[in-house]
Amino acid sequence: MEITVADVLAMGALRDAKLLAGKQGSNNVVKGITIIEVPDIVDWVSGGEILLTSLYNVRLELSSLRDYIGKMAQKGVSALIIKTGRVVEEIPREIIQAGDEFGLPVIELGKEVRFIDVMYPVMAELFNKEVSKLQYYKQVQDHFTELVIAGEGLDGIARVLEELLGNPVIIYDKDYKAMTAADSRLTSFEEVQDSTERENLNDKFYYYRQEVIFPEIHDFPASQVVIPIQQLNQINAYLVVVEKNKKLADMEYVILENAATVISLELVKRFAISEVERRFKNDLLDSLISGNILIETALERAAIIGWDLNDSYSIVLMEFADINDYLTGKKQRTNFITEVGSTVAKVINEYTKHYMRISSDSLYVLWPAKGRDEAGVVADIKKAALKISAIFAKRYPKMRISTGVGSIALQIKDIAGSYREAKNAISIGRIMDEDFVSFTELGVMRMLCMLGLNNDLTEFIPRSINNLMVYDKENKTNLLNTFEVFLQNNSNATSTAKELFVHYKTILYRLEKIREISGIDFTNHKDRLEAELGLKIVSLLKNRK
Repeated sequence: MEITVADVLAMGALRDAKLLAGKQGSNNVVKGITIIEVPDIVDWVSGGEILLTSLYNVRLELSSLRDYIGKMAQKGVSALIIKTGRVVEEIPREIIQAGDEFGLPVIELGKEVRFIDVMYPVMAELFNKEVSKLQYYKQVQDHFTELVIAGEGLDGIARVLEELLGNPVIIYDKDYKAMTAADSRLTSFEEVQDSTERENLNDKFYYYRQEVIFPEIHDFPASQVVIPIQQLNQINAYLVVVEKNKKLADMEYVILENAATVISLELVKRFAISEVERRFKNDLLDSLISGNILIETALERAAIIGWDLNDSYSIVLMEFADINDYLTGKKQRTNFITEVGSTVAKVINEYTKHYMRISSDSLYVLWPAKGRDEAGVVADIKKAALKISAIFAKRYPKMRISTGVGSIALQIKDIAGSYREAKNAISIGRIMDEDFVSFTELGVMRMLCMLGLNNDLTEFIPRSINNLMVYDKENKTNLLNTFEVFLQNNSNATSTAKELFVHYKTILYRLEKIREISGIDFTNHKDRLEAELGLKIVSLLKNRK
């Protein structure tokens, strides 16, 4: 409890003092007491003081006394005690009238009472109150520190706060998502006043009170005391007390200050633990895809963080091209990594649980495949990749996402191989101008692409296909395309004619021309295989260009 003017009047030497004016200010809080040594002392008070004077140093015209008292009230002076019998026999009527007008208590002190007899008891009481506050502060701080040491976390802090304050407590993250709350109905609220109308409770720590309603409790109205939790000049959380049962008392703000500090420490601890855990997970994943880890060691490390590596997995690798068009600084890159990680994780979680490792321009995922056929797994991965690409196409239209999928690794030792396949799939996809490539679905194209990574594929084009290419170029025809469509339709001339929107006899004419130029026997299996491979090589070379 704070000391008020009424409390001071009940103290020893002041029991016989007379309250002549400003009775409405009897509950003014007293924070200090001092003597008026010079008239302009009013300019130096900070509020909450009792001023003692005999009016010896207050040499003002009677007409100026009203303004002098008004200035005291404006500066937050709690009361004015005037000693009579030495300088003045009675307090000027102008002072009494001004005291009533401005609500400033004016107290008459008899000439036999010394100022020191008034000051000592008040200062002693103020000192005792401060000592009590410090003791209480220490008790609360010790209590919260024990909670942190015991690992009670935010739930424990909120629970103890509710017991101490007698009101519900909620801790939100910086996006106002509840991290802990005893009553989930109170986590969602609507403000009913403008932010400029909030009651400021502490200029230093930016505590404030605001009026809200709770939709989940039939628009129940209540006030909230909000304490932003700052770390490195950034708000990372909010401690909110819902004054559902009672208004907070002044001493209870001591509890909140302690709680804010402890919550900040808890958040730092959480961050430190998550950072260590993240690095541990990343190191394990990197070891798995590199193959530089013993199976027993991998299983032991996975068990520590609750991972089951006895499952089968397919590696999904995603690479982000042209992101430098959007990222100019370290902070932007960090934000981009965070955004990508949360977006990708959210989409993949629609399909399966997973383990992910992300860097500045790529990420890879261990996609569980236990008990599923490879085609079904690849189909889900492709759906997820398309969703992810669609999301980022809106935010970063110039950025291109390439996705490669490795074959299913049935054992831990096979994970590194699946990763290499996923990486090769992306390289092959760039040759084929494809953003999504599954290594196992490439078939013969896989062999051709791998061959083309280190060789000039032009020399592998069969003479028959080369002859058609030369003829098309010299005569401005498109027989090569007709032949390719013909093979894709299982050598069915009718289907080929429909797909190319030409007459059936036109197709027969073209096929005869193709036989004549290329020398290919359509009934010869060897000729057909050679021609199909040649067409795929031509397609790869076009894409590479």
